[in-house]
Amino acid sequence: MKFTDMTRDASVIHAGLVEKPGGMLIAKVPLRIYTPKRFEAKKLAIIASEVRVIGIFAIVIDQTYAVSKALAMMQLTPSSTSVVKIDDDEYYEFSFDAGAVVCPNINLVQTDQLAFKVYDEIIAGGHIPGFIAGDDLAKLFDTAKYHCNVTLSPTNAPLEMIAAAISRDPSDLRRYYRHAIETIDDQKTKPPHFIAFRNVIRGATNTTARLMGSYFDDGIMSALVNPSEKAEGIETLLRS
Repeated sequence: MKFTDMTRDASVIHAGLVEKPGGMLIAKVPLRIYTPKRFEAKKLAIIASEVRVIGIFAIVIDQTYAVSKALAMMQLTPSSTSVVKIDDDEYYEFSFDAGAVVCPNINLVQTDQLAFKVYDEIIAGGHIPGFIAGDDLAKLFDTAKYHCNVTLSPTNAPLEMIAAAISRDPSDLRRYYRHAIETIDDQKTKPPHFIAFRNVIRGATNTTARLMGSYFDDGIMSALVNPSEKAEGIETLLRS
């Protein structure tokens, strides 16, 4: 199973759900929700007698899916839970029968720490779920103020720049993804490869940055394998 083999259409998913008075979310048809299993280790998922997960997951009906990007913990009440492999990564699969309660209350509690936890896991760590596309990554923190009561930036531009920096050409990880496509629709046939923002080997663009980073051994190796062809502006400034 691969998310890229499915059709992404949020309207189909919206039609398969209904919100009752009070915020209860009901499945009108059988559906499944997928969230990375590794989220559990980062406290972004709690799988016990009560299931609570960060609202960053894929909702699937048959072979159609949509992506939720809510920066808040949501309680789910699945009919069954299992662990499946998708693109060699493990995901929790929460299955809901028709008429089942998906979420008892979608009026979610604000938790300011969640913004950092999501950033640390997905952006800094580079563990991007398979259902997240390039434009999803750029908008991942759009609800930070509403769901976390945290203002990360006056505009979304810095976060979009970070997303662009870690999105790479899958055939050449040294090349930015934006230089490898002609339109945003190309991500459907040629999705980007994401690197960790803290990845000094692929992320640093000059020798000085590689040697001054946190991972010195990796930085030296990167500097030797991919030597800089010219000094960048920051290097010239530091050497002056």
